[in-house]
Amino acid sequence: MNKLLVASIANAFVALATAQTGPSPGLTGENSGNTQATAAEQAKNVSASKQVTKLSKEEKKKLAKDATKSNANPENSSGSAATAAMQKQTVEQSKAASKQNTELKSKQGKQQLERELQQKSTP
Repeated sequence: MNKLLVASIANAFVALATAQTGPSPGLTGENSGNTQATAAEQAKNVSASKQVTKLSKEEKKKLAKDATKSNANPENSSGSAATAAMQKQTVEQSKAASKQNTELKSKQGKQQLERELQQKSTP
């Protein structure tokens, strides 16, 4: 009980000392100066942005088309025609190559595979 009484008295002294010192100096005049500087900078930026001419709808569409055209495939320096030619060549090579596991599709191929597996599984 005595410890509790001593702790509460100490707490009261700390609260009293804090109340007498007043607010910290950073919260009074310094903050309002920053606000005024920010407002002045914002007004300057707004006036500068109003001096820039706005793009028309046609100009925006043209810029968008140009950007899309140039960014179709950034890795390909030749453009979309070269990409189409390369894709055609790749498809032809793929169709010309033999398919894997074609022998498994026939009945004889399945039987042969089954025999091979049985031979491998027997010691």
